[in-house]
Amino acid sequence: MCKKSLFKNDQGQVGIGTLIIFIAMVLVAAVAAAVLIQTSGVLQQKASSTGTETIQEVSGNIVVTTVTGTRVDSSALTLTQYDLTLKVAAGAGRLDLGQMIIIVKDKDSTTNLKHGNISNATHFNTTEIRDADGSYVGTTYVINSGDIVKASINATATGIAAEPRQDVSFTLIPEAGTPVRMDLTTPNSYGINTVVSLFPVEV
Repeated sequence: MCKKSLFKNDQGQVGIGTLIIFIAMVLVAAVAAAVLIQTSGVLQQKASSTGTETIQEVSGNIVVTTVTGTRVDSSALTLTQYDLTLKVAAGAGRLDLGQMIIIVKDKDSTTNLKHGNISNATHFNTTEIRDADGSYVGTTYVINSGDIVKASINATATGIAAEPRQDVSFTLIPEAGTPVRMDLTTPNSYGINTVVSLFPVEV
């Protein structure tokens, strides 16, 4: 009589278990790779956006070349209007003056002014002096390299009609770019001049 021997073989089960673990590791690695790729894309987009905003902040400055004050006549004790001559800084992009805010301040009061068609208690207005490329036309108050404009502020309406020896400041806040602040002191005497230079200071 022949006896049959039965052997227990676990190699097949071990192989299947290893295969399952391998597949699971591949799936985890694939998911991790997808997350990393998506995250890197988001970070790249944010970095690009931040870089663009930084360039605008650095290159979007306005340059104030002159500031003058005007009196109604040579006997008036206070200035009735301020005129700021503006241009775009070298290498800067286009600037929309229609979105700019000017803060006028003296020792007693502070006034925030928006762009408008006339200068009054709440608005300043601008006038082109040089606009070679025609960017400053109609209701489009855009200036770029080479353009020069005059921003006028009604000193009487804003309540900041400076007398001699009085401190006054102008802060220009463009839509994009670094604000520009001018801290000035009016001359000791206005003399007989109806137009008084506040910046640069006349010697």
